[in-house]
Amino acid sequence: MTLAPFASLQARANRAVLSRLANATATYLGGQPFGVLFERTPAEPFGEVVEASARTCSLDGAMAPGIAQGSLLMIDGAAYRVSGSAEPDETGWLQLQVFPVV
Repeated sequence: MTLAPFASLQARANRAVLSRLANATATYLGGQPFGVLFERTPAEPFGEVVEASARTCSLDGAMAPGIAQGSLLMIDGAAYRVSGSAEPDETGWLQLQVFPVV
């Protein structure tokens, strides 16, 4: 028994989400631009001593094949490095923690 027919439905659902909700454009390894969901949330890692923000980039894993921890991702023209695991969920969707490259 194969689940292959569902793979095309999942890919279609991922594309639909990005076409409606993408708020940023990314490129990976100089490839074609694609939509992503990019979020910046305030974080206080050391109380009120240091201001920081956590950055999350959600995307269809098919748009960035081979992306891994340490990879460089360009988001809206700025460079970001993947800081955590790049394991897709069962639908192929990735939620990456990224930090700006200075």
